[in-house]
Amino acid sequence: MESADLLIQHATLITMDEKRRILPDGVLVVQGDRIVAVGTAEELKGRYQATRVIDARNRYVFPGFANTHSHLFQGALKGLGRDKTLFDWLDSSVRFALPETGYDVMYAAALVGCIENLRSGTTTLLDYQYAHAHEAGLDDAVTRAMEETGIRGILGRAHTDVSRMPEGAQCPRVETEQDFFDDVDRLQAIYKDHSRISVCLAPGIIWDLTEEGYRTCRQYADRYGMVITMHTLETEDDNRYAQETYGMNTMPFLARTGVLGPDFLAVHCVDMDEEDFRLFREYDIKVSHNPISNMILASGVAPVPRMLREGLTVSLASDGSASNDTQDMMEVLKTSALIHKCHLRDATAVPAATALEMATLGGARATGLEKETGSLSAGKKADFWIMNPLTARCVPVADPVSAVVYHASQQNVETTVVDGRVVLDHGKITTVDEEAALWTLQEAAFRLRDKVGLGNTQWNQPVLVGPFVK
Repeated sequence: MESADLLIQHATLITMDEKRRILPDGVLVVQGDRIVAVGTAEELKGRYQATRVIDARNRYVFPGFANTHSHLFQGALKGLGRDKTLFDWLDSSVRFALPETGYDVMYAAALVGCIENLRSGTTTLLDYQYAHAHEAGLDDAVTRAMEETGIRGILGRAHTDVSRMPEGAQCPRVETEQDFFDDVDRLQAIYKDHSRISVCLAPGIIWDLTEEGYRTCRQYADRYGMVITMHTLETEDDNRYAQETYGMNTMPFLARTGVLGPDFLAVHCVDMDEEDFRLFREYDIKVSHNPISNMILASGVAPVPRMLREGLTVSLASDGSASNDTQDMMEVLKTSALIHKCHLRDATAVPAATALEMATLGGARATGLEKETGSLSAGKKADFWIMNPLTARCVPVADPVSAVVYHASQQNVETTVVDGRVVLDHGKITTVDEEAALWTLQEAAFRLRDKVGLGNTQWNQPVLVGPFVK
């Protein structure tokens, strides 16, 4: 009999493997950080003896979700600038907070954001960290939170040109492009051999780097084998800026710089035309779909069904908690299926199975982790979660794939395993003190808001709701 560290038995396994098998009375065996066996109880009977056995009868095991775009620091700004479009929202929240967003508030927000991701079935999280206007080293607060919570974290080291901030939001630190690339070198040296934490390049948006900066991004990506991710075609402002500055639209300009490639993860992709589709196909560009954020900010609906028809890889993401208000990937999963049915008046536009594929395999491909995560397969990382349909009245379950997309919630995520480690155990976070983390963020957020004059800063302060107007 072979030894193992963890054995999940009597579960229904939604494998997302090459055959998309669903195995009733399934067994999942973990040794170290890897899955070593997947099969039915009959197939694996008597083969393994594990240090810990989880009886998962009447439960469903899914590969972990990959949240391919977030801004964890925005957890301190949740609820601000609501009912506004992109730039009005930025001026009501993020832009005036950046100058005072330091290490402590960054860490507090990142810790809670990682917890919420784990609680909603996310095992891989790409954080697009563009807040560097207060002091150096703020990325370390995010990676610290990732390390402590146990999530598989990708630090998207971003660069934002804060020299053009609105009046009253001047930043004490304005980093240069060279500062940006120097810090990528520093972070890569720290995390190049880490089992869970890695680094990627995240140029902010079309106006945040020079043409030479984009060329340098390509050099860095090739040197380190890094993904490049970028806010791309979120609104019509991208192309307006590119036309005014370079005399061409965003994607042709980026193609000219050499930054595009199969390792380029484009975020949002709402405002696409025929030339954009041609370039996305030509360069095998990956997509991060952020439907809830796009809805809240009224940015529009990304043409995801067409992307899928044309063979593009699409992943799912929450975006930051100041433009989404949650890090709940269960909400993202459902919204990603529903928004396109409604928008196109086509109930088949994004089926439940397609939504689940985007959240798992799509996310793995988009982040360059397709050989490591995305399915319950022997040899892959032990990144998965267990759904208990009884914890939030998700019964009866006629089909587990439809159930997880259409009527499950974060409350149904009972156990989450990352890198072979149980980080959410029957509803309890095992790695950090969750209650202390929540209180710390609450207090840090109020201090930040009070300092910069944003929003309510007192517990239990009444919010007056005016008359409804059309």
